[in-house]
Amino acid sequence: MKRLLLFIVSAVSCLALRADIIDSLLQVYDKEIKRAEVYTSQRQDFIDSLKSIHPMTDTLRLQIARAYQHFQSDSSRAYYLMLSEAEEPVRSEAFIGLLQLLTYSGHFANAFELLANPQRPSIRSVEGYKAVWLLYKEAVTTTLMPQFGATKWEHLALQYYDSLEMALEADKLHTVESRLWLEQYHAQDRADWETAGHYNQLLLNRTTPDEHLYAILSYGHAILYEQAGNPVKRTEWLLRSAITDVRCGITDNGASWLIARECYDKGDIKRASRISNYTLTNASFFNAPTRYVQTYALGHTIGEKYENSLLQDNSNLVIALTALAILLFVLALLVIYSLHQNRRLSVLNGQLSAINNQLTIANQVKEQYLCRYLEVYSDYIRRLTTMARKAGEKDTTAFMNREMENFYRSFDDTFLSLYGSFVEDFNALLKPEARLTPKPGERLTVEMRIFALILLGIDSSAKIAELLCYSPNTISNYRVKVKNNALGNRNDFERQIHALATRNNAT
Repeated sequence: MKRLLLFIVSAVSCLALRADIIDSLLQVYDKEIKRAEVYTSQRQDFIDSLKSIHPMTDTLRLQIARAYQHFQSDSSRAYYLMLSEAEEPVRSEAFIGLLQLLTYSGHFANAFELLANPQRPSIRSVEGYKAVWLLYKEAVTTTLMPQFGATKWEHLALQYYDSLEMALEADKLHTVESRLWLEQYHAQDRADWETAGHYNQLLLNRTTPDEHLYAILSYGHAILYEQAGNPVKRTEWLLRSAITDVRCGITDNGASWLIARECYDKGDIKRASRISNYTLTNASFFNAPTRYVQTYALGHTIGEKYENSLLQDNSNLVIALTALAILLFVLALLVIYSLHQNRRLSVLNGQLSAINNQLTIANQVKEQYLCRYLEVYSDYIRRLTTMARKAGEKDTTAFMNREMENFYRSFDDTFLSLYGSFVEDFNALLKPEARLTPKPGERLTVEMRIFALILLGIDSSAKIAELLCYSPNTISNYRVKVKNNALGNRNDFERQIHALATRNNAT
């Protein structure tokens, strides 16, 4: 069970790694396609530099033909044909190169016509047999040449395959690459994809990613992985082939249209369209029927899909912009309404502030008049008491007490008419057990009157004693006693009493 879990974890990790590699290669490919014109210009500059060399020898013409071979088939063909009367071995090499060009560019009829020419040079070499064998093989697999029987072409392909093997056996000094290439095709004929992939990898190891041969071998590697049923590796090697094609300035692209189709199948229409347009442009420039036929139908399908996608995107954009315009219009209305309401609130706040200021002034005036009234009333009582004593009134104390009761009753009524909730508010600042209740017939207690005067702004114990006809020491004792029973901090008690006036004014 543990081995199974390890296998599953390993497989998932490998798939994730491959997905990352493919994403990375796709990003590289996208960047390189954007620079494709730079690479093709570099290749054209290289060819122009060869054409500017003087004197123009047959060897130089052969080099130019090979430089054009995977870049512009018509120009390559023209330079190969210039060498039809050249000296050997240039004439034979040009003939084989032209045969290869006509084969992979899809000009099979021209290739067979060239091969049937009795004036052609000898093809009795490894490269010659290889070129003719590939011609018959590609003719069978690509078009089946309907004017002839497929069996005949397959038979001729086998004959030249045998000749190629014998030529390699006879030429022991021939290149290692040709032998590896032949072993690969042996394995492919047996459908031994693993062995074929092994030999192709050996060939790849003898190249670098900046060579066109690397792109050709990478493409073959991708096809082998396709036959072996490994689509992820197939995609990876198609991308490697396509990237090298771009960097080498190659316009005969074998891998790009397959990548475009794969992107299309996966729903990546934008990328598929970009790669398809690049491939079609190259196929038109290279002028190879097989490449153009391969890419045109797919490009047309991708183009229609991409156009429909753009139309849908445009439709969605119009809907989104319409919705946004409506939303902005609604927001504008809300902003205008909000500004209007803010102006109204500002006016109302100004009016309310003015009213509050008037009320504050009015309350201050009332408090000032009340204080003045208390002073006058208190002084009036003291004067009456003094006059009664001078007039020989015997019981002046009873007279004064009677007048003070009337004074307290008048003060209580007047003060509570201004601060109706004072008793409840005052008691709310005291501990429950220390809360005060006025005596029957009274509305305020002595303590309440003292702090009522403090609320009115009279803080001096001497002044309070003078108004209420008590000694300053008595007033101080009452103040200390009440503050000691405060519910909160005793030092904040009188500040809280002053706050009752502000709250009453706000109300």
